[in-house]
Amino acid sequence: MYITAGTDPATPGVTRFTSAWYCCVFIHWRNISTGAAGTAYLYPLSVDAQTGSGAVVATVTVPTGGLDYPALAFPGAGAWTVP
Repeated sequence: MYITAGTDPATPGVTRFTSAWYCCVFIHWRNISTGAAGTAYLYPLSVDAQTGSGAVVATVTVPTGGLDYPALAFPGAGAWTVP
């Protein structure tokens, strides 16, 4: 599964995380230009995060849960610039 981080100059400081498939993951982001940080919960297809403008990095983790949502050890990471 791929998760994309998109930005739009019309909405500065906002990153939209999107998945083409139904998913439930945590996206832990940090704006390395400002020091701001947060966690976005992607459920089910997209979520907007107020990351602020600047260089942003993120990691993705799968939540642990019951038998229907076991923990998976396939974290991902990325970096981008937010207008």
